Amino acid sequence: MQLIPVHKRYVYEKLQRIDAPEGRVYVHPGESTRLPSVTSILSSTKDAKHLDSWAARIGPEEAERIKNDAATVGTHMHNVVERLLLNRDLPTPRTWLAVRGYWMGYKLIDTFFPHVQEVWGAEVMLYHPGLYAGTSDCVAVYKNNPSIIDFKQANKMKQRNWIEDYFLQLAAYAVAHNVKHGTDIDHGVVMMVDQTGATQEFVTCGREFSQYKDAWMRRVERFHKEKSSQADGQPVSP
Repeated sequence: MQLIPVHKRYVYEKLQRIDAPEGRVYVHPGESTRLPSVTSILSSTKDAKHLDSWAARIGPEEAERIKNDAATVGTHMHNVVERLLLNRDLPTPRTWLAVRGYWMGYKLIDTFFPHVQEVWGAEVMLYHPGLYAGTSDCVAVYKNNPSIIDFKQANKMKQRNWIEDYFLQLAAYAVAHNVKHGTDIDHGVVMMVDQTGATQEFVTCGREFSQYKDAWMRRVERFHKEKSSQADGQPVSP
């Protein structure tokens, strides 16, 4: 018996995920077109000056250690949440970073999941034909609203104006889901837990979410334009 009902209302196609030299891409079975991932598009089109200055301030080795530790904790946190949603057993943690990730995962579950009324899919692949693809953490009904949900861990809690790319990521999956499945998902939810165990919910919906969807599609257009220019040997404008 599952804590949250899982209703498979839509058929989510399986794509082949490839970590290519140009970044992560997805390939639809029977097709040769490589679709860039949502994270690759965001990474390629974002302003990384603040990250570069942070790494320069604390030193490249320390910056790399912090990023790697956070990625490891985040992976284990996601495993806890994903396995609960998919009704799978969870292996015993073997490192202290894994223990921390497990603890953070259960903190997130305990805080937010009583408000998840049904799950349509966890770790589902979504794509916009010819443009992009990605893997959404969760598509569910949350507080009575069909929503795209993303689970995030942080070293310390973030402010809303720091997480624009998280909202763009939610918008990317919502647009793809609406295009492929004829839905009208109008809510995006970031469920965040930090390493002190603090939790916070960030929601975007309505007009604001529509603006993020438009901003996301402009990023996609810019990404493909830059890739086309590079392929043609033309200089890319800043």
